[in-house]
Amino acid sequence: MSACHVTTRFEETRQGEIRHEVAPDAVPRALPPSMDVSEDGRFRFVTPFVCATQSVTDMAVFDVERRRPNVATLVVGVIAASLSAVATVSALSDDDPGGSPLAYVGPAGLAVGLPLAIGPMIGNSISRVPKDVKELRAPAGEEPCGTKPLPGRHATIAWSGLRVAGAIDADGYFAVSPFAFIDAFDVGQIPALVLQIEIEQESGTMPMEVVLDAAALAGARDGYFKRIGIDATIEELRKVPRLEASGLRVSRVRRDAERGVRIALTIANNGPGDAYGVRLSVNTPSGELDGRFIYVGRLPAKTTLAIDTVIPISEAGERALSADDLELAVIVRDAHATASDAPLRFRGRVLPDPSR
Repeated sequence: MSACHVTTRFEETRQGEIRHEVAPDAVPRALPPSMDVSEDGRFRFVTPFVCATQSVTDMAVFDVERRRPNVATLVVGVIAASLSAVATVSALSDDDPGGSPLAYVGPAGLAVGLPLAIGPMIGNSISRVPKDVKELRAPAGEEPCGTKPLPGRHATIAWSGLRVAGAIDADGYFAVSPFAFIDAFDVGQIPALVLQIEIEQESGTMPMEVVLDAAALAGARDGYFKRIGIDATIEELRKVPRLEASGLRVSRVRRDAERGVRIALTIANNGPGDAYGVRLSVNTPSGELDGRFIYVGRLPAKTTLAIDTVIPISEAGERALSADDLELAVIVRDAHATASDAPLRFRGRVLPDPSR
């Protein structure tokens, strides 16, 4: 019976998880400066970096013990059992079964042959004992490995004859959100914008060109509304609201080294229904003010809200406003298009605001 099985021992290696890791000796390589849109709807000027990576494959090593049938024993057992069976049948069919020697040889052969034929078929097994895990490393190109804020104090963004000016903070964030000039309630309808950017640095002005599309903004809209505290929910219109804007005032303000235009007005919803997705659109020949949006969000019925916002402008924009009269119109919009298209207008010299 000890010859019924053959036991072999060997070492087996199996491929496990494959992952990418930054190479231990990788030195980050700087790419050209770029502009990202953050999750809360802000522009951020950064220097992106890439690092050399490696493909790391875990190779598990096992000690394997395999117990298999001994073919020779199996063949001997099958032959012995077959011959013994034939002998037993022949003896039993003889005229004198008790006198035939096959009557004794046959059963004895079966007693020996059957264990030899059956034994190799049972008790077979394979066992694996973990021995070691090795890592197989191979170069896998470069992958992004972080960003660094781009040094800068001020930036001007221009597109289609319009301009946006604003400060850049120490983390690279631009003072003006893209949703200040792109309708956040209709972001999916905008075409791609080619933005020409000039960043003021200590060493001079650095130009940059960025293509901004709706896909880059769609994921940031909710974060933007959350950051500025706007209720952007839009529900089914059950009762029609009556939106009315009044008391438009426009003035120039200066805070430290930053310049801006203050727009103040009052917007009321005289009901009977709530208004959703309310925002104000600014229309004016001034390239630094035209196309701006001021967000209100949900405005319940019988509610009056005072709007007071400052739009950053450049030094050149301030000089133009101080020299010439300004024509500016504010149009109220809402999600269900119930607001009147009649604009609230301002015309005249934009004077410095004494309260600012």
